[in-house]
Amino acid sequence: MPYRLPPDIGDFVGRSGAVAELTGVLQSGGPVPIAAVNGMGGVGKTALAVHVAHAVRRRFSGGPLYVDLRGMADRPAEPYALLGGLLRAFGRREVPDALEERAALYRSELAGRRMLVLLDDARSPAQVRPLLPGSSGSAVLVTSRATMAGLPGARRLDLDVLEPYEAVALLESAAGAERVAAERAAALDLVAACGFLPLAVRGAGAWLAARPSLRIDALARRLARGRMEELPAAVACFRLGYDLLGRDEARAFRLLALADGPGFSTGAAGAALGLRPQRADDILETLADLSLLESCAPDRYRFHDLLRLFALNRSCTREERVRAVRGLLDHYLAAAREATGVLGGAPSKRLTREAARAWLFVEQDAILTAVERAAREPGGPLAQAAELLLIVAQVIDREWSPGHLRNAVRAVRAATRRRASVAGFAEAEQLRADEAVR
Repeated sequence: MPYRLPPDIGDFVGRSGAVAELTGVLQSGGPVPIAAVNGMGGVGKTALAVHVAHAVRRRFSGGPLYVDLRGMADRPAEPYALLGGLLRAFGRREVPDALEERAALYRSELAGRRMLVLLDDARSPAQVRPLLPGSSGSAVLVTSRATMAGLPGARRLDLDVLEPYEAVALLESAAGAERVAAERAAALDLVAACGFLPLAVRGAGAWLAARPSLRIDALARRLARGRMEELPAAVACFRLGYDLLGRDEARAFRLLALADGPGFSTGAAGAALGLRPQRADDILETLADLSLLESCAPDRYRFHDLLRLFALNRSCTREERVRAVRGLLDHYLAAAREATGVLGGAPSKRLTREAARAWLFVEQDAILTAVERAAREPGGPLAQAAELLLIVAQVIDREWSPGHLRNAVRAVRAATRRRASVAGFAEAEQLRADEAVR
Protein backbone atom coordinates (compact mmCIF):
# COMPACT_ATOMS: atom_id res chain seq x y z
CA MET A 1 0.00 0.00 0.00
CA PRO A 2 1.26 3.54 -0.72
CA TYR A 3 1.85 5.92 2.17
CA ARG A 4 3.78 3.31 4.11
CA LEU A 5 5.69 4.39 7.17
CA PRO A 6 9.43 4.82 6.47
CA PRO A 7 11.80 2.51 8.36
CA ASP A 8 12.97 3.58 11.79
CA ILE A 9 16.26 5.48 11.88
CA GLY A 10 19.10 3.07 12.60
CA ASP A 11 21.21 5.60 14.51
CA PHE A 12 18.40 7.22 16.50
CA VAL A 13 19.78 8.37 19.86
CA GLY A 14 18.44 10.07 22.97
CA ARG A 15 15.19 12.06 22.98
CA SER A 16 13.76 9.94 25.79
CA GLY A 17 11.67 12.80 27.16
CA ALA A 18 10.25 13.72 23.75
CA VAL A 19 9.52 10.08 22.93
CA ALA A 20 7.66 9.62 26.22
CA GLU A 21 5.65 12.82 25.75
CA LEU A 22 4.57 12.01 22.20
CA THR A 23 3.80 8.40 23.05
CA GLY A 24 1.59 9.54 25.91
CA VAL A 25 -0.32 11.99 23.70
CA LEU A 26 -0.92 9.52 20.88
CA GLN A 27 -2.11 6.78 23.22
CA SER A 28 -4.29 9.03 25.35
CA GLY A 29 -7.56 7.99 23.68
CA GLY A 30 -10.70 10.14 23.62
CA PRO A 31 -11.25 12.54 20.71
CA VAL A 32 -8.60 12.38 18.01
CA PRO A 33 -5.25 13.10 19.76
CA ILE A 34 -3.00 15.40 17.74
CA ALA A 35 0.70 15.90 18.49
CA ALA A 36 2.61 18.55 16.54
CA VAL A 37 6.41 18.52 16.54
CA ASN A 38 8.02 21.75 15.36
CA GLY A 39 11.60 22.97 15.21
CA MET A 40 14.33 24.22 12.94
CA GLY A 41 15.43 22.34 9.86
CA GLY A 42 17.77 19.47 10.65
CA VAL A 43 16.77 19.14 14.31
CA GLY A 44 15.36 15.65 13.76
CA LYS A 45 11.58 16.12 13.68
CA THR A 46 10.93 13.42 11.08
CA ALA A 47 13.38 10.98 12.69
CA LEU A 48 11.63 11.44 16.04
CA ALA A 49 8.14 11.14 14.57
CA VAL A 50 8.98 7.97 12.61
CA HIS A 51 10.66 6.45 15.67
CA VAL A 52 7.61 7.16 17.83
CA ALA A 53 5.25 5.87 15.14
CA HIS A 54 7.09 2.57 15.09
CA ALA A 55 7.04 2.42 18.88
CA VAL A 56 3.24 2.79 19.12
CA ARG A 57 2.12 1.09 15.91
CA ARG A 58 0.79 -1.97 17.76
CA ARG A 59 -1.76 0.28 19.47
CA PHE A 60 -3.23 1.14 16.07
CA SER A 61 -4.67 -1.97 14.46
CA GLY A 62 -5.42 -0.11 11.23
CA GLY A 63 -1.73 0.60 10.86
CA PRO A 64 0.26 3.79 10.32
CA LEU A 65 -0.42 6.12 7.42
CA TYR A 66 2.52 8.30 6.33
CA VAL A 67 1.92 11.42 4.20
CA ASP A 68 4.76 13.67 3.02
CA LEU A 69 3.30 17.18 2.79
CA ARG A 70 6.49 18.65 1.25
CA GLY A 71 6.00 21.84 3.20
CA MET A 72 9.44 23.24 2.36
CA ALA A 73 9.13 22.60 -1.39
CA ASP A 74 8.39 25.39 -3.85
CA ARG A 75 4.99 23.80 -4.30
CA PRO A 76 3.81 22.02 -1.16
CA ALA A 77 1.51 19.05 -1.59
CA GLU A 78 -2.11 20.13 -2.08
CA PRO A 79 -4.69 18.52 0.24
CA TYR A 80 -6.97 18.06 -2.77
CA ALA A 81 -4.46 15.85 -4.59
CA LEU A 82 -3.38 14.07 -1.40
CA LEU A 83 -6.96 13.15 -0.53
CA GLY A 84 -7.46 11.76 -4.02
CA GLY A 85 -4.40 9.57 -3.64
CA LEU A 86 -5.38 8.42 -0.17
CA LEU A 87 -8.90 7.50 -1.22
CA ARG A 88 -7.59 5.46 -4.14
CA ALA A 89 -5.16 3.76 -1.79
CA PHE A 90 -8.16 2.78 0.33
CA GLY A 91 -9.70 1.17 -2.76
CA ARG A 92 -12.06 3.94 -3.90
CA ARG A 93 -12.36 3.96 -7.67
CA GLU A 94 -14.63 6.99 -7.81
CA VAL A 95 -13.24 10.09 -6.15
CA PRO A 96 -15.35 13.26 -5.70
CA ASP A 97 -14.32 16.48 -7.43
CA ALA A 98 -14.84 18.87 -4.51
CA LEU A 99 -12.27 19.16 -1.72
CA GLU A 100 -14.94 19.10 0.98
CA GLU A 101 -16.45 15.91 -0.40
CA ARG A 102 -13.06 14.24 -0.63
CA ALA A 103 -12.29 15.19 2.97
CA ALA A 104 -15.65 13.86 4.14
CA LEU A 105 -15.16 10.56 2.31
CA TYR A 106 -11.63 10.28 3.73
CA ARG A 107 -12.98 10.72 7.25
CA SER A 108 -15.59 8.05 6.63
CA GLU A 109 -12.85 5.67 5.48
CA LEU A 110 -10.96 6.24 8.72
CA ALA A 111 -14.06 5.88 10.89
CA GLY A 112 -13.95 2.56 12.68
CA ARG A 113 -10.25 2.07 11.94
CA ARG A 114 -7.58 2.65 14.53
CA MET A 115 -4.95 4.45 12.46
CA LEU A 116 -1.94 6.57 13.22
CA VAL A 117 -1.72 9.35 10.64
CA LEU A 118 1.78 10.85 10.34
CA LEU A 119 1.69 14.13 8.41
CA ASP A 120 5.31 14.98 7.76
CA ASP A 121 6.75 18.41 6.85
CA ALA A 122 3.61 20.53 6.97
CA ARG A 123 3.69 24.08 5.67
CA SER A 124 0.71 25.37 7.62
CA PRO A 125 -2.33 24.30 9.67
CA ALA A 126 -4.53 24.89 6.61
CA GLN A 127 -2.65 22.13 4.78
CA VAL A 128 -3.21 19.73 7.68
CA ARG A 129 -6.88 20.26 8.58
CA PRO A 130 -8.48 18.39 5.61
CA LEU A 131 -6.33 15.33 6.45
CA LEU A 132 -7.46 14.97 10.06
CA PRO A 133 -9.65 12.00 11.08
CA GLY A 134 -13.14 12.86 12.20
CA SER A 135 -13.78 10.26 14.90
CA SER A 136 -12.02 8.73 17.88
CA GLY A 137 -9.78 5.71 17.56
CA SER A 138 -7.16 7.28 15.33
CA ALA A 139 -4.37 9.70 16.24
CA VAL A 140 -2.33 12.26 14.32
CA LEU A 141 1.35 13.15 14.48
CA VAL A 142 2.43 16.28 12.57
CA THR A 143 5.93 17.61 11.92
CA SER A 144 6.65 21.12 10.70
CA ARG A 145 9.16 23.93 10.81
CA ALA A 146 6.17 26.19 11.46
CA THR A 147 4.68 26.43 14.92
CA MET A 148 1.26 24.93 14.02
CA ALA A 149 -0.29 27.37 16.51
CA GLY A 150 -3.48 27.46 14.45
CA LEU A 151 -4.15 23.72 14.75
CA PRO A 152 -6.95 23.38 17.33
CA GLY A 153 -6.46 20.79 20.04
CA ALA A 154 -2.89 19.95 19.05
CA ARG A 155 -0.31 19.22 21.75
CA ARG A 156 2.79 21.08 20.59
CA LEU A 157 6.33 19.90 21.17
CA ASP A 158 9.14 22.34 20.40
CA LEU A 159 12.05 20.08 19.51
CA ASP A 160 15.44 21.40 20.54
CA VAL A 161 18.94 20.27 19.57
CA LEU A 162 20.57 17.22 21.14
CA GLU A 163 22.22 17.16 24.53
CA PRO A 164 26.03 17.06 24.20
CA TYR A 165 26.26 13.39 25.23
CA GLU A 166 23.52 12.49 22.71
CA ALA A 167 25.36 14.37 19.96
CA VAL A 168 28.58 12.50 20.75
CA ALA A 169 26.70 9.18 20.64
CA LEU A 170 25.33 10.10 17.22
CA LEU A 171 28.83 11.01 16.03
CA GLU A 172 30.07 7.63 17.26
CA SER A 173 27.45 5.80 15.21
CA ALA A 174 28.65 7.50 12.01
CA ALA A 175 32.41 7.93 12.57
CA GLY A 176 33.13 4.96 14.85
CA ALA A 177 33.17 4.65 18.62
CA GLU A 178 36.91 3.92 18.86
CA ARG A 179 37.81 6.94 16.78
CA VAL A 180 35.65 9.22 18.88
CA ALA A 181 36.98 7.77 22.11
CA ALA A 182 40.56 8.43 20.95
CA GLU A 183 39.77 12.14 20.43
CA ARG A 184 37.08 12.75 23.03
CA ALA A 185 37.84 16.44 23.55
CA ALA A 186 37.96 17.08 19.80
CA ALA A 187 34.67 15.20 19.39
CA LEU A 188 33.02 17.48 21.95
CA ASP A 189 34.41 20.52 20.11
CA LEU A 190 33.08 19.14 16.84
CA VAL A 191 29.52 18.50 17.99
CA ALA A 192 29.53 21.95 19.62
CA ALA A 193 30.67 23.46 16.29
CA CYS A 194 27.69 21.61 14.75
CA GLY A 195 25.44 23.33 17.27
CA PHE A 196 24.37 19.85 18.50
CA LEU A 197 22.08 19.74 15.46
CA PRO A 198 21.45 16.10 14.47
CA LEU A 199 21.64 16.68 10.72
CA ALA A 200 24.96 18.51 11.08
CA VAL A 201 26.41 15.96 13.51
CA ARG A 202 25.40 13.11 11.21
CA GLY A 203 26.96 14.97 8.27
CA ALA A 204 30.17 15.54 10.23
CA GLY A 205 30.28 11.83 11.04
CA ALA A 206 29.86 10.93 7.36
CA TRP A 207 32.64 13.40 6.45
CA LEU A 208 34.96 11.72 8.93
CA ALA A 209 33.98 8.21 7.85
CA ALA A 210 34.97 9.09 4.28
CA ARG A 211 38.37 10.35 5.52
CA PRO A 212 39.62 7.76 8.00
CA SER A 213 43.16 9.17 8.06
CA LEU A 214 42.14 12.67 9.18
CA ARG A 215 41.80 13.65 12.80
CA ILE A 216 38.52 14.80 14.26
CA ASP A 217 40.02 18.10 15.37
CA ALA A 218 40.78 18.94 11.72
CA LEU A 219 37.07 19.09 10.93
CA ALA A 220 36.31 20.91 14.17
CA ARG A 221 38.79 23.64 13.17
CA ARG A 222 37.29 23.96 9.70
CA LEU A 223 33.81 24.45 11.12
CA ALA A 224 35.11 26.92 13.70
CA ARG A 225 36.46 28.97 10.77
CA GLY A 226 33.01 29.03 9.17
CA ARG A 227 33.52 26.30 6.57
CA MET A 228 29.86 25.34 6.24
CA GLU A 229 30.53 23.71 2.88
CA GLU A 230 31.80 20.73 4.86
CA LEU A 231 28.17 20.13 5.87
CA PRO A 232 26.30 20.19 2.54
CA ALA A 233 23.18 18.48 3.89
CA ALA A 234 22.76 21.19 6.55
CA VAL A 235 23.29 23.95 3.99
CA ALA A 236 20.70 22.41 1.66
CA CYS A 237 18.25 22.04 4.55
CA PHE A 238 18.63 25.67 5.63
CA ARG A 239 18.32 26.88 2.06
CA LEU A 240 14.86 25.33 1.76
CA GLY A 241 13.58 27.61 4.49
CA TYR A 242 15.53 30.65 3.31
CA ASP A 243 14.20 30.32 -0.23
CA LEU A 244 10.63 30.59 1.07
CA LEU A 245 11.24 34.07 2.49
CA GLY A 246 10.00 37.25 0.91
CA ARG A 247 12.48 39.97 0.02
CA ASP A 248 12.13 41.88 3.30
CA GLU A 249 12.33 38.76 5.44
CA ALA A 250 15.37 37.44 3.55
CA ARG A 251 17.13 40.78 3.96
CA ALA A 252 16.34 40.77 7.67
CA PHE A 253 17.60 37.21 8.05
CA ARG A 254 20.94 38.15 6.49
CA LEU A 255 21.45 41.41 8.36
CA LEU A 256 20.27 40.30 11.78
CA ALA A 257 23.06 37.74 11.85
CA LEU A 258 25.36 40.76 12.24
CA ALA A 259 23.54 41.75 15.44
CA ASP A 260 23.40 38.36 17.01
CA GLY A 261 25.54 37.49 19.98
CA PRO A 262 23.57 35.91 22.78
CA GLY A 263 20.46 37.40 21.18
CA PHE A 264 18.85 40.73 20.34
CA SER A 265 15.71 42.66 21.17
CA THR A 266 13.01 43.81 18.77
CA GLY A 267 14.27 47.37 19.23
CA ALA A 268 17.81 46.40 18.28
CA ALA A 269 16.53 44.47 15.27
CA GLY A 270 14.47 47.44 14.09
CA ALA A 271 17.49 49.74 14.43
CA ALA A 272 19.72 47.36 12.45
CA LEU A 273 17.11 46.99 9.72
CA GLY A 274 16.05 50.64 9.66
CA LEU A 275 12.43 49.68 10.36
CA ARG A 276 9.74 50.81 12.75
CA PRO A 277 9.22 48.50 15.74
CA GLN A 278 5.90 47.08 14.52
CA ARG A 279 7.28 46.15 11.10
CA ALA A 280 10.40 44.68 12.67
CA ASP A 281 8.25 42.67 15.06
CA ASP A 282 6.17 41.28 12.18
CA ILE A 283 9.32 40.16 10.34
CA LEU A 284 10.82 38.61 13.46
CA GLU A 285 7.62 36.66 14.08
CA THR A 286 7.67 35.39 10.49
CA LEU A 287 11.27 34.19 10.88
CA ALA A 288 10.45 32.58 14.23
CA ASP A 289 7.35 30.87 12.80
CA LEU A 290 9.60 29.24 10.19
CA SER A 291 12.12 28.26 12.88
CA LEU A 292 14.80 30.45 11.30
CA LEU A 293 14.97 32.39 14.56
CA GLU A 294 14.26 31.32 18.11
CA SER A 295 12.08 33.43 20.36
CA CYS A 296 14.08 32.90 23.55
CA ALA A 297 12.18 35.39 25.76
CA PRO A 298 9.49 38.05 25.35
CA ASP A 299 10.73 40.63 22.85
CA ARG A 300 14.00 38.76 22.37
CA TYR A 301 15.35 36.49 19.61
CA ARG A 302 18.47 34.55 18.72
CA PHE A 303 19.96 32.42 15.96
CA HIS A 304 21.12 28.85 16.18
CA ASP A 305 24.90 29.02 15.61
CA LEU A 306 24.80 27.22 12.27
CA LEU A 307 21.83 29.23 11.02
CA ARG A 308 23.68 32.40 11.95
CA LEU A 309 26.71 31.20 9.99
CA PHE A 310 24.48 30.29 7.06
CA ALA A 311 22.94 33.79 7.17
CA LEU A 312 26.35 35.46 7.28
CA ASN A 313 27.34 33.51 4.17
CA ARG A 314 24.40 34.89 2.17
CA SER A 315 25.26 37.73 -0.20
CA CYS A 316 25.03 41.20 1.30
CA THR A 317 26.60 44.45 0.07
CA ARG A 318 29.17 46.22 2.23
CA GLU A 319 26.91 49.28 2.32
CA GLU A 320 24.05 47.19 3.71
CA ARG A 321 26.25 45.65 6.36
CA VAL A 322 27.79 48.94 7.49
CA ARG A 323 24.38 50.63 7.57
CA ALA A 324 22.97 47.81 9.70
CA VAL A 325 25.88 47.91 12.16
CA ARG A 326 25.69 51.70 12.39
CA GLY A 327 21.96 51.56 13.14
CA LEU A 328 22.57 48.93 15.79
CA LEU A 329 25.30 50.98 17.48
CA ASP A 330 23.15 54.11 17.41
CA HIS A 331 20.45 52.14 19.20
CA TYR A 332 22.83 50.85 21.86
CA LEU A 333 24.53 54.22 22.27
CA ALA A 334 21.28 56.06 22.94
CA ALA A 335 20.12 53.42 25.41
CA ALA A 336 23.53 53.17 27.13
CA ARG A 337 23.76 56.94 27.57
CA GLU A 338 20.34 56.99 29.22
CA ALA A 339 21.05 53.97 31.42
CA THR A 340 24.42 55.24 32.62
CA GLY A 341 22.93 58.68 33.17
CA VAL A 342 20.23 57.22 35.41
CA LEU A 343 22.84 55.24 37.32
CA GLY A 344 24.77 58.49 37.74
CA GLY A 345 21.75 60.23 39.24
CA ALA A 346 20.18 61.87 36.18
CA PRO A 347 16.37 61.95 36.22
CA SER A 348 14.42 59.86 33.70
CA LYS A 349 10.71 59.44 33.08
CA ARG A 350 11.30 56.07 31.43
CA LEU A 351 13.94 54.28 33.48
CA THR A 352 14.49 53.56 37.15
CA ARG A 353 17.90 52.67 38.51
CA GLU A 354 16.82 49.05 38.79
CA ALA A 355 15.60 49.03 35.19
CA ALA A 356 18.86 50.61 34.00
CA ARG A 357 20.93 47.95 35.79
CA ALA A 358 18.71 45.20 34.38
CA TRP A 359 19.03 46.53 30.82
CA LEU A 360 22.82 46.70 31.06
CA PHE A 361 23.01 43.19 32.48
CA VAL A 362 20.78 41.70 29.77
CA GLU A 363 22.35 43.60 26.89
CA GLN A 364 26.04 43.71 27.82
CA ASP A 365 27.09 40.68 25.75
CA ALA A 366 25.02 41.86 22.79
CA ILE A 367 26.62 45.32 23.08
CA LEU A 368 30.15 43.89 23.17
CA THR A 369 29.35 41.66 20.19
CA ALA A 370 28.13 44.72 18.26
CA VAL A 371 31.31 46.61 19.16
CA GLU A 372 33.45 43.72 17.89
CA ARG A 373 31.39 43.52 14.70
CA ALA A 374 31.80 47.26 14.04
CA ALA A 375 35.55 47.02 14.62
CA ARG A 376 36.00 44.05 12.30
CA GLU A 377 33.61 45.14 9.55
CA PRO A 378 35.50 46.98 6.76
CA GLY A 379 34.29 50.55 6.89
CA GLY A 380 32.36 49.90 10.11
CA PRO A 381 31.52 52.78 12.48
CA LEU A 382 34.64 52.56 14.60
CA ALA A 383 34.23 55.90 16.41
CA GLN A 384 30.75 54.88 17.56
CA ALA A 385 32.08 51.50 18.66
CA ALA A 386 34.83 53.12 20.72
CA GLU A 387 32.43 55.59 22.32
CA LEU A 388 29.98 52.82 23.21
CA LEU A 389 32.76 50.73 24.67
CA LEU A 390 33.98 53.63 26.77
CA ILE A 391 30.49 54.13 28.18
CA VAL A 392 29.63 50.56 29.05
CA ALA A 393 33.12 49.54 30.24
CA GLN A 394 32.53 51.67 33.34
CA VAL A 395 29.25 50.06 34.37
CA ILE A 396 28.91 46.51 33.06
CA ASP A 397 29.40 43.50 35.27
CA ARG A 398 33.05 42.66 34.64
CA GLU A 399 32.78 39.38 36.51
CA TRP A 400 30.12 38.21 34.07
CA SER A 401 32.09 38.58 30.85
CA PRO A 402 35.68 39.76 31.43
CA GLY A 403 36.97 37.84 28.42
CA HIS A 404 34.33 39.36 26.15
CA LEU A 405 35.17 42.87 27.32
CA ARG A 406 38.86 42.23 26.79
CA ASN A 407 38.22 40.93 23.26
CA ALA A 408 36.12 43.98 22.39
CA VAL A 409 38.86 46.32 23.59
CA ARG A 410 41.46 44.46 21.53
CA ALA A 411 39.21 44.48 18.45
CA VAL A 412 38.78 48.27 18.63
CA ARG A 413 42.51 48.83 19.14
CA ALA A 414 43.40 46.55 16.24
CA ALA A 415 40.92 48.33 13.99
CA THR A 416 42.28 51.76 14.85
CA ARG A 417 45.78 50.59 13.97
CA ARG A 418 44.58 49.15 10.66
CA ARG A 419 42.77 52.31 9.70
CA ALA A 420 45.49 54.64 10.96
CA SER A 421 42.82 57.02 12.25
CA VAL A 422 43.99 59.92 14.42
CA ALA A 423 40.60 60.09 16.10
CA GLY A 424 40.64 56.35 16.48
CA PHE A 425 44.05 56.36 18.14
CA ALA A 426 42.82 59.01 20.57
CA GLU A 427 39.87 56.82 21.48
CA ALA A 428 42.20 53.85 21.89
CA GLU A 429 44.39 55.80 24.28
CA GLN A 430 41.34 56.60 26.38
CA LEU A 431 40.44 52.94 26.37
CA ARG A 432 43.99 52.05 27.41
CA ALA A 433 43.77 54.44 30.32
CA ASP A 434 40.30 53.30 31.41
CA GLU A 435 40.64 49.59 30.81
CA ALA A 436 40.70 47.50 33.93
CA VAL A 437 40.76 44.13 32.22
CA ARG A 438 44.40 43.92 31.11
